[in-house]
Amino acid sequence: MESSTTLPPDETPDKKPEKKHIATTHRFFLRGLAISLPPILTLVIVIWVAGIVNNYIIVPTTTTVRYCIAYFTDASQPRDSFVEIENLPPLEYCRKEYLISKAHAEQFAAIEKNARPEEVTRKMVIPYAWVPFGDRAVPYKDYREVAKRIRASDMPTTAMGLYMELATTRWFKSLFQLSAVAVALTIVALYFLGRFVTARIGAWMVIKFEQGVLARLPVVSNVYSSVKQVTDFFFSERTVDYSRVVAVEYPRRGIWSLGFVTGDSMLEMTVTAGEPLVAILVPTSPMPVTGYTMSVPKSEIVDLNITVDQAFQFCLSCGVLVPPQQRVTDELLREELGKRLLGDRKLAGFKVQISPPAPTTQTSTIETEHATTETKPADSLPAQPDTREKPPETK
Repeated sequence: MESSTTLPPDETPDKKPEKKHIATTHRFFLRGLAISLPPILTLVIVIWVAGIVNNYIIVPTTTTVRYCIAYFTDASQPRDSFVEIENLPPLEYCRKEYLISKAHAEQFAAIEKNARPEEVTRKMVIPYAWVPFGDRAVPYKDYREVAKRIRASDMPTTAMGLYMELATTRWFKSLFQLSAVAVALTIVALYFLGRFVTARIGAWMVIKFEQGVLARLPVVSNVYSSVKQVTDFFFSERTVDYSRVVAVEYPRRGIWSLGFVTGDSMLEMTVTAGEPLVAILVPTSPMPVTGYTMSVPKSEIVDLNITVDQAFQFCLSCGVLVPPQQRVTDELLREELGKRLLGDRKLAGFKVQISPPAPTTQTSTIETEHATTETKPADSLPAQPDTREKPPETK
């Protein structure tokens, strides 16, 4: 007995607690990862979507608004109208790199002659100073207003760029407020554009522009037609029956896939099949926005009692997140089987108890035949002729 309980020399009792500790640590790590990943992935997706909206919607709209404001507030003039005068005092942010207009050159010379201190001369020069930007020059006061807010490395190199920066600093307190106003103006413009296109003259002009200009361009026509079909599908006023979630046997019999009903199928397919068909989008995991579009007979689809959001969660999680009402439990399984056996669809919400079949004992064939012979009724035997003598009839 003692020899059977002793451990081999290479096995020690410390290995089992060590393995258990490693398994516990691994389990805790997986639980922490499962808790932290959903908020992290959600934050990453939100930042990614926000970046797309900012780069392709907010930034172009803001740039357009800034350009329009700069176009109407641009006070720059051609550089040929200005001259450079020596012995001028340096100015803030541009030092001596500024010009004086030809019309005020003589007047400035007189002011410089009569001015005594250098500070007074600098104040007198400011109204006449212009800063060169390429082939144009801008007033020094506009240049100073922009230069004191941004760094020298971020200073624009053109007069239009300077006034675009000036539109942000002079008319708005920050770029965020300008972006908010730009987005609001875009929404209002899209609203009035939609009202204009809805009218007859607007629709006529759009059709003429598409057929007369875009349809005749070699490359643009193909791209525009495809994009227009997609946008018309998503933004048209017609309603698409996309709320039905069904199950179909795909890719073969016995394998069930989840699908979304998008509408009725094509005419020639329906005539060939000989029964009504429906168009179904079978999504792929973990990206349900892509998938396969197929036509399936109505008799071969099964409507599921789940919402579109629950179906998307099921696809995104690769089948991990099952809706609560669709989880396979003993109670729900007995209830659904009871409904199908009774054939009554109105029993939804009621529990159906199915009693198990009564146990039967198996007996041998000889005993069964013997019991059948003993319990066989007498009337089942063949009729025997009655041979008894009848009494004579009396007259």
